Order: sequence, then structure tokens, then C-alpha cells
Amino acid sequence: MNMLRTAVVTGASAGIGRELVRILVRERGMTVLATARREDRLTSLAAELPAGRVQVLAGDIACPLFRDRLWNHAERVLGGVDCLFNNAGVGDYGVLVDQDPAVIDQEIAVNLTAVVDLTRRAVGHMRLRGGGQVVQVSSVLGFMGIPGAAVYAATKHAVNGLTSSLQYELHGTGVRVWAACPGRTESEFRASALGSKGNPADLPRGEPAERVARAIVRQLDGRKVLFMPTAKAWLTVVLARRFPELLDWIMARWAPGSHLHVIVQTKQNTNM
Repeated sequence: MNMLRTAVVTGASAGIGRELVRILVRERGMTVLATARREDRLTSLAAELPAGRVQVLAGDIACPLFRDRLWNHAERVLGGVDCLFNNAGVGDYGVLVDQDPAVIDQEIAVNLTAVVDLTRRAVGHMRLRGGGQVVQVSSVLGFMGIPGAAVYAATKHAVNGLTSSLQYELHGTGVRVWAACPGRTESEFRASALGSKGNPADLPRGEPAERVARAIVRQLDGRKVLFMPTAKAWLTVVLARRFPELLDWIMARWAPGSHLHVIVQTKQNTNM
């Protein structure tokens, strides 16, 4: 396997992305181009790590022009990209028929369109270099669905399908494309997805972002195509894949009373 020296990490201002940058620099000795919308967060991240090891470029990954700029910057500043982490993601908790179409379009643009575009660029670049890795930060929701996150789950199903297909297209090229599929993770993502529909503190706790990111980085030395970084994520996917009837039974009896559903339904009732 080629030595991984440089990486691009999207969605690097918080959560799993921020922890990925820290671990890649401190423990793998890599140079990282970190991108997200919040430049102040990126700058503070770079300041806490060895000088020159983190380059920052702020912008909206949903914008095709910014993706052009990002990739050109990565090739020029890093001198070549050994690893791309498609980590940026957005969500919007709510019932599909009540969601704003513009919000849905943004969710698809960030979670899927940008991932496909950057993956295409990275794969072409890495094939010429004879190796590299593209890591999609997907979700256990790429294997199942839950109420209140239909569009998000749809994008993650698509990312997992993209990843599974590329393993065949790239066979023998030295390029590895794989997806990390965590479960519920402690980050700002859930608060952003929840918006004004409730108090994020009332949601069930997730696993620490640092633990998830560390497991993802370890898998750079692995071979899995669809990887569950924690035991809880693995158990969730096993349930969805091997015992779909049991999952349907659980959803039928518990999902209508789940905390997310209660939050969404309560908000709807107060607006009636």
C-alpha cells in the first residue's frame, strides 16, 4: 500500500471531521487541507497543530465553483492528494411532506452531489498516481430508514451504493474507495438538523466523535468496503441486514414513540 502523506478533509470545522484532522496530523504525520464553511473554526484548528501541517480553505462544498477551487488548491498546495475524506454532511429532521424543498435540495447537494463530484476528481487523480484512498463518511442509515430523516437516509444509501460499485471499477488500480458508517455520534450535526424543532439536549446521546474518527483512521490500513467504526454501529447494521422483519417490528412499535418523532410531532401540533 502506498504511503499516505496528504489528505483533504471536508466538513472539518467540527465533529468527526475536526477529529480526523487532529489524528491524521498528530498520529499519522500527514499534511491536511481542511475545508468547511466556518473559516474561524478552521483557523483555530490549524493553530493547535504543528505549523504548516494544516492548510485551510473555507467555502460551501455544495457550490460547484468552490469544488473546482478546492480541488485545484489541493493539487497545487499539497502537491498531490493521497487521501480524500468526504465527511461534510447536513440533515434536517422532519416529516418529508413538511420539509422545505430548498432545504432538501441543499441536503442532496452536500451529502450526495458533492461526494460524487469530489470522488470522481480524486479517483482520476489517484489512478494516475498509482494509488490512494477515498473515504466516504456515510452512516448506518445507508442500510436502513427511520422516521424524520428520509432524505438524509436516501443520500447515505446512495453513497453506499456508489462506494460498493467503485470497488469493481477500481479493481487492480491501487485506488481504494470505502465508506465508514457510524451510528449516532456526538457532534453539532444533530443540533443543526433539529433546528427549532426541539432541544438537542433531549436527544439520546451518541458516541464520542474522537472515538469514531480514531476507528476510521485505523481502517486506512484495512480492506473493508463498508465499515462500521463502533460496536453499536455494527449491531445496528446486522439487525437491518440479517433481521429485517425484527427491525420492522421494532420500528412499528417504537418509532412512533421515539424521541425524534415526539419532537417533530409536538412542534407540528403547536403550529396548528
